[in-house]
Amino acid sequence: MKNILLASAVCFLCSCAPTRFVKPLAKKQQAVNFSLGGPVIDYKSVPIPMPFITATYGYGIDSSLTGFASLNITSALYGNLQLELGATKQLLKQKGGIPAISINPVLNIIYRKNEARLYPQLDVNAFWDHNNGRSFFYVGLCNWFELQSKRTLDEDQPHHWILTPMIGETLVRKKWNYNIEAKMVAANVSNASVVDYKSLINKHGAFGIYFGVTRKF
Repeated sequence: MKNILLASAVCFLCSCAPTRFVKPLAKKQQAVNFSLGGPVIDYKSVPIPMPFITATYGYGIDSSLTGFASLNITSALYGNLQLELGATKQLLKQKGGIPAISINPVLNIIYRKNEARLYPQLDVNAFWDHNNGRSFFYVGLCNWFELQSKRTLDEDQPHHWILTPMIGETLVRKKWNYNIEAKMVAANVSNASVVDYKSLINKHGAFGIYFGVTRKF
């Protein structure tokens, strides 16, 4: 299992967690989120999502801007320090059936074996409040950028722009939010690997599913 986790962390870094905050928090509101999930693989002939656990703290800078920081707990247990520093900015409000729009600029920091790498990311999200504001549905596109020109063993890096579309639903309560999200992780990247990723696109990407809970205070 250790080898599988490490291979996943290297091959599909942007798969390790769901979108942090699609909808900004209220001004001065704080939140702590825990999520579980990852790309679906065959493990002893049983399809299961990778057990990535992440923890996130968010703070509402104002009603349209939330800052956040995340730690991938599972990766840390296997010697990979993976941090995320980012923000959620709402650009447009919902008008009837026209969705609200938000973006998530993120800096991913990966540290392993005395080597640190930076991976910029920009998510674009559309979301719709429904059920009298007690839920919201969203779709989005994660854009992950690889800055390195070479891979391990001095091979050329074939992909500098990695695309991951996602879809999700969040149940909103006074103090708690509950979230489920599905992704097509790295949809434009070949999934040839020692790991048997399950995909909706033949030989590309990996289907991922994630569950999250958020405590607001």
